[in-house]
Amino acid sequence: MIKIKNILTIALVTLLLFGCGEYEPNVAFEEPIKGQTINLSNRVGDSFQIIRDNDTISYSLYFDKSTNFNYLVKPNNDTVFIGTVTKRKELFLLSRLLKSGKFAIHALKFTDSTVTGLETEWLQSIIINKELANGKYTNLITDTVGITTINAKKKDGKEIFRYVIKQLEAEKLIVPKPVLLTDHYEENYLNIDSDIQPISKAGLIKKVYPNPFTDNITVELMEKAPYVFIVNDLNGKRIKTSKLNTDKIKIDLPNLKPGFYTLNIVNIDFELVDKIKLVKK
Repeated sequence: MIKIKNILTIALVTLLLFGCGEYEPNVAFEEPIKGQTINLSNRVGDSFQIIRDNDTISYSLYFDKSTNFNYLVKPNNDTVFIGTVTKRKELFLLSRLLKSGKFAIHALKFTDSTVTGLETEWLQSIIINKELANGKYTNLITDTVGITTINAKKKDGKEIFRYVIKQLEAEKLIVPKPVLLTDHYEENYLNIDSDIQPISKAGLIKKVYPNPFTDNITVELMEKAPYVFIVNDLNGKRIKTSKLNTDKIKIDLPNLKPGFYTLNIVNIDFELVDKIKLVKK
């Protein structure tokens, strides 16, 4: 088995030397590995946490129906993946389009209590490149100029990434539980976050558009009633708050950083009745 800590050390040194901006992996793919394109949040939820080196790290997921892109985001709108996801047996294969027109692909594996492969796209490409150097999968190589490029079909792709995932350590997975708002109004008013589940089963929000948005959104509700809307970032920081006495309102949200936000609707009893995730382009 590859000494994963040694590879990780090399990866960290390289990032320190060359920075953490957009990078090219060691191995690229001609095209995404075939399979049904899925909404990952339907399979694993729209938010979860992991334990890494005694730290708890939160992640949120969003699916853009217009592009079939999955967005994986950490707090402070740190987007760690944008691209398509396909499922091959127990693996989720995440494909990211590169500037060259080729694809970076890495795998995730979820169990009820663990996840393997998060934020290891570059590390997984190093593992694949090492296997290529050892003479494996050389029949799949289509280009060796610059980044080595391979063309992996369903069977080969599954075999490659099953091997890769075995080289990585699983991390503890935490799925958030619903939280009810019972404290004082001001505390609820300021601290509603994306992990709180709405008490309304049917849903009060009828439509929010455009979403993803640029500078503003329009919110349509199923009914007219006194409500308060609260827009938060993923850290729970309040971006905007206002009363809502109609079933339709335009909300201006200029000068926000691209990323995820939440729109929360609170009733007169200060209970969260509905929420929706917003995406700033």
